[in-house]
Amino acid sequence: MTYRGDNKSGRQSILQKGLLIISIPLVFELFFVAVLIHLLDESGQHIAREIASQDKIVAVETMVKEISDSMTSAILFNITRRNEMKERNEKSRAKLLRAYSKLVKLCAKDPAELESASRLRNAADEWMRQQDRALNSAPQARVSSFFNLASLTSANQQRPETAASVILEKEQKVLTIQPKLRQQTLVQLQIFFLFGFIANIAITVFLATFVMRGITARMENVLNNTFKFGARLPLDPPLRGTDEIADLDHALHETANEILEFEKFKQQLVAVVSHELRTPLTSVQGTLTLLEAGAMGQFSERATPEIAKAQQSVDHLIKLINNLLLLERLEAGSQILKQAELDIGHIIVDALDVHEQFIEEKQISVDCQFEELPLVGDWDKLKETTEILIETCLLRIPAGGSLTITGTIDSAGFLDIRFLDNGPPLSPVQAANYFDRTRETEENEVKGRILFLALAAAIAQAHGGSLTAVSDSQTSYFTLKLPQRGKQND
Repeated sequence: MTYRGDNKSGRQSILQKGLLIISIPLVFELFFVAVLIHLLDESGQHIAREIASQDKIVAVETMVKEISDSMTSAILFNITRRNEMKERNEKSRAKLLRAYSKLVKLCAKDPAELESASRLRNAADEWMRQQDRALNSAPQARVSSFFNLASLTSANQQRPETAASVILEKEQKVLTIQPKLRQQTLVQLQIFFLFGFIANIAITVFLATFVMRGITARMENVLNNTFKFGARLPLDPPLRGTDEIADLDHALHETANEILEFEKFKQQLVAVVSHELRTPLTSVQGTLTLLEAGAMGQFSERATPEIAKAQQSVDHLIKLINNLLLLERLEAGSQILKQAELDIGHIIVDALDVHEQFIEEKQISVDCQFEELPLVGDWDKLKETTEILIETCLLRIPAGGSLTITGTIDSAGFLDIRFLDNGPPLSPVQAANYFDRTRETEENEVKGRILFLALAAAIAQAHGGSLTAVSDSQTSYFTLKLPQRGKQND
């Protein structure tokens, strides 16, 4: 048999297909994550820009406020000479310097704002020099006198609001625009999330459909072919493709073809056996019958028993051939069974009568424990089955032993007939394979019994029942189960 899987060049395995399937959502997810990170980063930049603008405005307003507060505290110190005013002036100057340092860091990347911050610092320095004059000059009687100083006139020309106008105007625009941009980014995030959700559903449906068609449906095809082959029905065409499922289906087709060819050969062989062996054996049997009857003259006393033995051997061989043919027809389902109302109990009694002489010779006691066991089946075939079972038990039973046959109807409507003998118990392995035609002949077992036992099991199965051997540690028995059927016209 040529196995397609041996040639792996150009094959695409299920694993490779699986990796290809996984790569589709993986690429989408990577794209989705990349865009999501970009949008989140963009939203974060908008928020950071708003915060930076607010910090710049706060720093500028703090500087303007502290310039005004420090100037006020300097003037009040000149008039009142109170030390707390001087301390207040020093604190305001320290806050002003901290605010300027923060503003410089915030405006480091913007030259225009950095220049505006520098002008604001220059204005603050000029006002602080004027404050130093106020702190160190002689006390004035009125506050209005400080606004008449010629030196303060030049300081007013560098107002902090004017120096910080570039920063304030620019950052006010930023605070106006950035919230809108941030809102647009949030809308984009929502749209992208919705798109990702819909896309994920679409990809899931697509992959499920692909798997259903590409793997599940193909495996179902292989499974259907397996069932069809078991029922000996025509198989579906082999699957296309180079994966393991296609290899499995092709292997199934090749195996089925080989098995069917073997079965055809077996049938031809059985036909040859039936024709080439049974016909001459029948002729030999007729000749031996004539010899045994003395139609060809009298033979010596020594020759007569040998003729009888030869006659028995030929009869046994013909029976083996007939049983082999019957077994093959039963297994192939081509044997037609008669359907008649009968009582299996009567069949068992008739089978015991056939072996009555053997039972008396071995002094075997037989106990039948059953009443009516009605069913519909083939009398001749069931009688052959019971004869085989009884003969098997009688061969196992030692001289002076016993045979017990019981028959009941179980809850499932099956006739449960058990043949119990006091022969040697079977091992579990022996019991499991006792009716298997392929098992080897055991020691002390009569040759040819395996074929008879397999035939008995095949007849039981053809009637919808079963034949099994049951064994425990001390006893062994055979169980014949047959379905109880009503009348044919029911």
